[in-house]
Amino acid sequence: MRIRTLVPALACLAAAPFASAADSVPAVKIDGFVDSILSGYSVINSDPETENSNTEFSYAAKLGVAATISDKVAAQIDLFVDGSSQSPAAVNANGDPVTIAGVDSISGVGGNQIAVRQAYGTWKLTDELELKTGKFISNIGWIAVYAPGLYRINSGPIVALYGVDQVGADVKYSKDEFTAALTVANGFFGEGDNGAQSTVGQTDQAMAIGLDLLYAFGNKGSINFEAVYDADANPTGGNGMHLGLNGTATPNEQVTAGAELIYQTVGPVDDAAADATENRLGVMAMVNYKLGAAMSVPASVTGMVQYVGVSNLDNVEDDDGSVMEVSLALLTNPAGTDKLGANLEVYYNKAETDNGATSTDATVLGIAAELLYVF
Repeated sequence: MRIRTLVPALACLAAAPFASAADSVPAVKIDGFVDSILSGYSVINSDPETENSNTEFSYAAKLGVAATISDKVAAQIDLFVDGSSQSPAAVNANGDPVTIAGVDSISGVGGNQIAVRQAYGTWKLTDELELKTGKFISNIGWIAVYAPGLYRINSGPIVALYGVDQVGADVKYSKDEFTAALTVANGFFGEGDNGAQSTVGQTDQAMAIGLDLLYAFGNKGSINFEAVYDADANPTGGNGMHLGLNGTATPNEQVTAGAELIYQTVGPVDDAAADATENRLGVMAMVNYKLGAAMSVPASVTGMVQYVGVSNLDNVEDDDGSVMEVSLALLTNPAGTDKLGANLEVYYNKAETDNGATSTDATVLGIAAELLYVF
């Protein structure tokens, strides 16, 4: 459940979803960010042997509008722009982006397209119960969606297992340290940007149902269990299941640790030639350490390891692939404000494919430098 209030890269001010009981006057708050990145990668080893590299500037931006309608009713609209496809999380021996779990391992869609990332309303039914309807970012996954919430510059390959944004309804119950959310939506696994069912080829009434349970241990961390059943997991067409377990630990003010385990299955279409069940496994482990007085500006370092493996890709038996990534990032606030981040990251990953007849592998070394402006 991506509901953490901590903002790792920057301590930016999040839009408050509700006004206080004493202030029921309608109000509108605007927030967002501009993210500019210089990134590059190079294939340093591969079989079959190949040479491939790429260096580019890219950008992304978010403009969010949070409307407090009353002390019980609110709305949120997020417009998101991805100026270019960033360096891939992995490439194959031909230098092409690797497709893992049916999703290209590239962050973003590029093309200077403006997308409505979120457009939803919330109704606070009681002090503990909240209803959300419209289009909203899925609860599923530990790694944040927007750049200011990341502990590094790139997201890594595991986000390919997080599913699509949800179009539907979500009921959330919160009391003390416990939060539970039940979501019913058009789909989860591969329904494009998750528009209406009729526009993405899903079977009528084939909804996705998700359950998300989180328990927080005060300011020391939390544990989160996730489960999703999708009755029509496009594009393969069979039903799909997602099980996830993740947690966060903050033993002291300097250290934040996170870990995640994901297991997914996607069944084949009835009577299809490709009739094996696709299985997906994702693992992530991370530690962030604040440097304190070791640097003249606020700074922290993040080490992260991710692994994604897929067997019977697209329901074809013995067609397997995997990506393993190791990254190290330095996050800083050099301008005397937590609204500007100057960050640096290096990453190493190895991608492998094997369909029983041929196999490939490629090792990639990448680097990225970022200036992140938050308002």
